[in-house]
Amino acid sequence: MRRRLVCLALLAGLAAGPAFAQEFDLEAAKALFEKKCSACHSLDRPLKKNKDRAGWEKTVSRMARYASGMISPEDADIIVEYLTRVRGPAE
Repeated sequence: MRRRLVCLALLAGLAAGPAFAQEFDLEAAKALFEKKCSACHSLDRPLKKNKDRAGWEKTVSRMARYASGMISPEDADIIVEYLTRVRGPAE
């Protein structure tokens, strides 16, 4: 019985998780993108392209390798999300 209650409590916590997730801060992500990416190149090229999430992940991963530790994995995730939202596939 106790095990069931623990399992139910865990499931309830997992179900509530998305409700407590923070909204994506587009302005903060834009600032991060501008700061990190402009350290090596202009922002014109990436902002003229449209890519899906996989395309942006590939690009940001490649750029992060060139940046020698300037872009953390967490920063890369935020930058990918930002670029996917503002320069995702053209419809």
